[in-house]
Amino acid sequence: MEQVLTAQPLDWIHGLCDQFTEITGWPLHFTPAKPGERKSLEAELCQNAKYCWYESIEDGKRTLGYLYLTLPYETANDHMFVTAIKLAELVGGLISKIETMGSSLELKNREVTTLMDVGLSVTRQEGLQDALQKLLEAALQLTGFRAAGFFLLNSESNQLSLRVQYCLHTFEIPFHRRKLKESPPDLEAFAHDALIVNRHENPELADWLPEGCLTGVCVSVQSETGPFGTLWAFDRRARHLNERDVHILKSIGAQVSTILERAVLLKESQNQLRLKKELKVISESFPVELALERDWDREFQAAVQSISHHEVGGDLCEFIPLSPHVTCFALGDASGDSIPAAVVMASVRGALRTLTEGPIEQARDTQHVISRINTALYHTSLPHQFMSMLYGVIDTRARTFTYTNAGHPAPFWVHKGKITTLTSHGMLLGVTESNDYDYSVIPICKNDIIVGFSDGISEAMSSERKMFRSDGIMKVLENHIEDTADEVMRGIWSKLQQHLEGGNDGDDRTLMVVKFAPNPE
Repeated sequence: MEQVLTAQPLDWIHGLCDQFTEITGWPLHFTPAKPGERKSLEAELCQNAKYCWYESIEDGKRTLGYLYLTLPYETANDHMFVTAIKLAELVGGLISKIETMGSSLELKNREVTTLMDVGLSVTRQEGLQDALQKLLEAALQLTGFRAAGFFLLNSESNQLSLRVQYCLHTFEIPFHRRKLKESPPDLEAFAHDALIVNRHENPELADWLPEGCLTGVCVSVQSETGPFGTLWAFDRRARHLNERDVHILKSIGAQVSTILERAVLLKESQNQLRLKKELKVISESFPVELALERDWDREFQAAVQSISHHEVGGDLCEFIPLSPHVTCFALGDASGDSIPAAVVMASVRGALRTLTEGPIEQARDTQHVISRINTALYHTSLPHQFMSMLYGVIDTRARTFTYTNAGHPAPFWVHKGKITTLTSHGMLLGVTESNDYDYSVIPICKNDIIVGFSDGISEAMSSERKMFRSDGIMKVLENHIEDTADEVMRGIWSKLQQHLEGGNDGDDRTLMVVKFAPNPE
C-alpha cells in the first residue's frame, strides 16, 4: 500500500492480479493504457472472444489501463464464472479508488510544496511588489487561470485600486480604481470570502471580467484587523470550479495578507524606532540637570527629582538666574501625558524663557509672568489642554520669596521649624483668555525649606488603592527639617517608592526642594 501512495509504477496491480488468479483459478490481467492507445485497446477487449470481462482503471482524471479476465486454464473452474466476475469488479473498483487517492494525495503534495516554495521565496523578496507578483504567479500555476490581479482597499475602506497583476495572456483588467459600494462582486467577496463570476450565468457582473474572459473568481484578502483588498483570477474558458481551486486561491489570498501585514508591521516598527529616537532627543532637551543652572549665588540649595511615565511628559521644573541675587523658578504639570502633555509643557517653557529674558522687573512680577503665559497658552492650545504652574522668585538679598500659584498643588513652607501650606492664587493656565492672578510674598530665613511637587507625587496610588497625599510628604518633612535639600528630597522620594511598591498609576512625578542655607563647601 505504501508503494501506491508514493506514486510508484503500476507493477503492484500485476502482482495483485497474480494473487487473484492463484486464489480463484480465473486469470486476471492488467494492461496499462498508453497515450493514444486507449480506444484501440478497449475495442480489442470488447471484440475478442477470449476476454470474458474487462473494466477500466481510473485515477480520477484519466484511464490508467484495463483489468480483464480470460478463460481459466482448467474447465473445473468454469462454474465460478459469475463469482469471478463479481470479485474482479470488486478488485477493479478498489484499485481505481486507491489510484484516485494516490493521485489526489500526490497533487496535494505538489500544491503544498509549491505553496511552501512560494512562501519561502516571497520571504526572501526584498520588495513588496515582487513578493505579490510571485504569489499571483503561483495562483495561476496551481489553478490553471490565465490572469490574476490584487486590488488594495484604501485606508477609508471605500475604494479599491489595482496594485499588482500577472497575466499569461494580454488581458485588460477593468476598473483599475473602483468605489467599493459600486462594485458588487468585491462586496460579495468581502461578505462571503469568495465569489465565482461566469459571463453567461451572471451577465449582470460581466463588466468586471476582462474582454475575452468567461470566468472570474474574486477572493477577499483579510487580516484579523480588517480587509486588505480582493484577489481576482480570470480565465478565457467557461470553467466550473471545484472546491480545490477556490481553496488554493484563498490560500494565496492568506499569503498576500501575511505579506501585507509584515509590510505594515515593518513600517510601524521603523516609525516606532524613528519616534523613539526623536523622543529621546526631545527628552534630552528637558533633563533635570538643566533645571538647576549653577551660576546663582550660594545662599540656597535646590534639589529636583523628576520622572516621566513615557519617554516624554508634561511636568516642568526649571530654575533661571535673573541676577546674582535673584533666581526665578517654575514648577508645572500639563494636562494629559506623553507627547500631547510634552507639547503643552514645551510651549509654556518657551514662553517662560522669553518672559524671563526681558527686563528683570518684568520677570520679578509673578502676576505679570503667569498672566502672559496663560494668555499665550489659551491662544495656542486646544480647549482640553491646560497646565498648572507655580512661578516663584527668590531674592536672597531682600530675603523674600514671591510667588503666584495657578492651580498647582500647594507647596509646603518650613519656617522656623513650622510647616505651612502656601496659598493658591487662581485657576489653571489656558482655561480662559484672561484671569486675575494674585501673588504672595513670604520672608525667608536661614534653614527655611520650600517643597513643591506635582500631583503625580501626592496622588500616587499604592497597590491597596491608597494615595500618598500631601500628608505623606509632610510626615517625611517633619523628620528631615535639619537636613540638606538633597537629603530632604531623597527622604521624600524613598518614602514614595515604598508607598508605590506593587502599584503604579502611570503618572509623571516631579519633586522640588529648596533650602535657604549656604551650600556645603
